[in-house]
Amino acid sequence: MSDLIVRFLGFLSASLLRTLSATWRVKQKQLERLDQGLIKGERFLVIFWHGKYLPLFPLLRGREGCIFTSLSFRGLVIRDICRRLGYTCLTLPENHGMQRMSDMQQALQPWNLAALAVDGPLGPYHKAKSGAVRLASSMGYTVLPVTTASRWKLEMQRWDRMELPLPFSRMVLLVGTPIRVPESLDPVDIGRWKETFNCALEALDQKAEQEL
Repeated sequence: MSDLIVRFLGFLSASLLRTLSATWRVKQKQLERLDQGLIKGERFLVIFWHGKYLPLFPLLRGREGCIFTSLSFRGLVIRDICRRLGYTCLTLPENHGMQRMSDMQQALQPWNLAALAVDGPLGPYHKAKSGAVRLASSMGYTVLPVTTASRWKLEMQRWDRMELPLPFSRMVLLVGTPIRVPESLDPVDIGRWKETFNCALEALDQKAEQEL
């Protein structure tokens, strides 16, 4: 029964996102940083805030990439949404330390494009976790901050302030300046790079709002 519910919610959510995105008036800024890099064979880790993932799903369609989500009911629904929108999605336990990191590294070997909500799946709000830093360092990914802004949106009352743009909303999809994380990091370095990710995404959010 739970599998049927997951598939039903995945179908419903994916259909809603497709329908809504067809009405959005989207301005894309610097998306060529991603597309041209992929053509050249570059490896990218796209990072974003957890509260932004709903509009990003339809706006970045058509690009083969790997997305991670948590092994939970909500995570299984997200995986089904990803499948219906053309992404590969892997579910991982929420807290399994180095084993979780090892699983992510192994899963990402074939992929030139990966995507990760840096403050998910449980927050705190707009605070990057170390996983994105470690992945970028160990896998040789160039980090690309990505965000959206919308004129009309529904903001949900939950920890990540999830945003769902309303029909016919004016929107901006903005890709930030690439960030290259060195291969060898010590604990102090990881903290600094987390702050770098935080600052990059916060600045990108402000710029996207100004572009509306």
